[in-house]
Amino acid sequence: MKKGILLCCHGTRDRHGINDTVKLLRFFKKKTPNYIVKIGYLEILKPTIKDQLDFFFSRQFDYLLIVPAMIFSGNHVTKDIPKILINLKKNYKTSPKIFINPPLLRSKKFVNVIQDNLIKSSKIVDKKKWGLIVVASRTINFKAKAEIKDIARNIARKNKFSFYKEILITLNKKNLKKNLNELNLKYSGFLIVPLFLFRGRLLESLRSVVKEINKKKKKKFILCSHVIDYKEIYTVIKNLIKS
Repeated sequence: MKKGILLCCHGTRDRHGINDTVKLLRFFKKKTPNYIVKIGYLEILKPTIKDQLDFFFSRQFDYLLIVPAMIFSGNHVTKDIPKILINLKKNYKTSPKIFINPPLLRSKKFVNVIQDNLIKSSKIVDKKKWGLIVVASRTINFKAKAEIKDIARNIARKNKFSFYKEILITLNKKNLKKNLNELNLKYSGFLIVPLFLFRGRLLESLRSVVKEINKKKKKKFILCSHVIDYKEIYTVIKNLIKS
């Protein structure tokens, strides 16, 4: 039986972000030797998701697992990837048996990864005097927005923060500065949890804004690590396949 895995990523111009996606690809290849593993991108980079689907369809694979390397149920997961797949199927008489993995947040193990990243920084602050900020990419998808709100609320409660807020960002640094500067100043500071799977311009923009504000306000913000352990991500995805 010919079995394949297609990792679906957004795509970035940031070389660090590109390297991150390649790391995940290499890890999958190492851990799944009985599968042919490919990676495809929605935007900016090649090969595209369509290119890689063409590879699996034209070579008549029996089984294909599509893995969106994405955290939330945004439009890329719920609309864009399924649309590419539907359009491609029109060009072939037969297709592999296809399973599409849900986004990472569906797994409790992924929430634990975020929690572990938070604990490393939260140990050094007084949670009664510090607030929690969850940062994610701006989305128009209502389900994804609800998921971001839920995870912000859940990790705030779990870690006993008295204040929490989610901020959805774009590359507009002016808006990000405004959002951070308008936070309630009665708190000693704020822990920022970035919900990004790979490095990229959004994460770099967040880092630079936090650094700039901290210079003026004497370290008001502590930026936690983004999700960087791709061994853990593989475990999360494997868990989602089983569920």
